[in-house]
Amino acid sequence: MKKKSSCGLPTLTIQKSEKKGIDFQRKFFFCECVLFGNIGVSGNGSGHSLMKQSFLIILTLLTLNCFGTTTKVTRVIDGDTFETETGEKVRLVGINAPEIRDIFGEEAKQHLISLIENKTVDLEADHISSDRDRYGRLLRYVILNNTDINKQMVLDGYAFAYLKYHFDKEEEYKQAELFSKQENKGIWNNQQSEAIKKEQAKNDNNIFSYFTFKNVIVTASVLLLLIAGIYYYYKK
Repeated sequence: MKKKSSCGLPTLTIQKSEKKGIDFQRKFFFCECVLFGNIGVSGNGSGHSLMKQSFLIILTLLTLNCFGTTTKVTRVIDGDTFETETGEKVRLVGINAPEIRDIFGEEAKQHLISLIENKTVDLEADHISSDRDRYGRLLRYVILNNTDINKQMVLDGYAFAYLKYHFDKEEEYKQAELFSKQENKGIWNNQQSEAIKKEQAKNDNNIFSYFTFKNVIVTASVLLLLIAGIYYYYKK
């Protein structure tokens, strides 16, 4: 379903079937809480009761992870990354906006600011993608008032569908990009749109992007442990 946003751009909303899914998830989580409470009250401390409690705790944690969390956006970093009130950095899964230093990077950032900064949003994990990217950022769909913000950024022409990796909404985002291109929105209304695409491809193929401080430390630690293990093995 489409409707006009406050800035006059079309907004994609979640379908009724998706809303029903969210309602079911909330009811399911409520039932888990009730069951856990009953066991806590009626349990006699037996091994069987403790096993049930442990199982429900794990189930509750899985529910929270799969069904998403609610948080406030405190700072937008660029067109596809922001920071939450807890200091967690979140990367919008399935899309790729121009870097700040690149053409149209600042415009993409400002558009995301207008959509979510200082607002409370729902974060939902993808079932195919990793939980975090190589920089340690959470990979999430961002939902605000039933609008998929990731998709909205593509639809408005401020980000590309990031098809380098597979994700749940791959086809939807691909269609959103085609729509944006046909309507000459955002990037596609810029005379340097081809240059922007080339910059994106260049950034994707940059092998040095892997070498973050965290990745270098982890890799070096693993290598040192491996070398030490081999050394002591042959020393014997």
